[in-house]
Amino acid sequence: MKMTEEMAKVLPNSSSLLNNSTFVQAFLAIAADPNDPELAWYFKLEEVMRHLDEVQASDHIEQLRLDPDMAEMISQRYFGPQLKLEDLKKDCAPGTLGNAYYYHMTNNGIPAYDYTAFESPDDVSYVKLRKMQTHDIWHVLTGYNTNALGELALQGFCHGQGPTVYQTLLMTALVLHFATVQTTQLGLALEALFEGWQRGRAAHPLWAVRWEEMWDRPLADIQAEYNILPGHVLVSDRLSTDTTFNLRV
Repeated sequence: MKMTEEMAKVLPNSSSLLNNSTFVQAFLAIAADPNDPELAWYFKLEEVMRHLDEVQASDHIEQLRLDPDMAEMISQRYFGPQLKLEDLKKDCAPGTLGNAYYYHMTNNGIPAYDYTAFESPDDVSYVKLRKMQTHDIWHVLTGYNTNALGELALQGFCHGQGPTVYQTLLMTALVLHFATVQTTQLGLALEALFEGWQRGRAAHPLWAVRWEEMWDRPLADIQAEYNILPGHVLVSDRLSTDTTFNLRV
């Protein structure tokens, strides 16, 4: 379909993502229903952006490399030892990061993938895999659930730690979902997003932390050490009861 004259005025840049039909389809599919268990549209969105956003991705990696610990992690392709959830249950006492992570994963039916099995030939692909690997750890650290509200809050937290274009688009798609589908929870969604962003800004840099080496440490001590402040918006009866899902992106 050819662009109309009106669209051309709004989208003067031919390289704009909004001119890419696959991007628009994926973005609107996520906004309509973010609870896709296969995450197909999320990967489609990421695939489109990987080809159209290479310069910004490289800039993001360079920003991460300014942290010596992250630069070392990227260089080593660190993924930590392969994880067996049952070992965490057996070896980690209640109240520890490992124990909390075990119950987060098992209660939500999330498998522990072996990320060392995936190829990461360049720094961009490694950082993407590492973020996927630690996504659920950040759920535990922040206390945000894996429903749409919790995922939106966590994306806000990640954005506070250092925004990326892909992450910003996911946040926008989720906000659009609440603005057009779950409209009664739009106010709560915006509160959750803003709180997540504030908590991410206040926390110390987390991307370079080797969480797999502190499973047996008390979760509260880790949160205090990295200044991960308590959340107040998505608690008790204010939590949504919509379908649990997990972005891992």
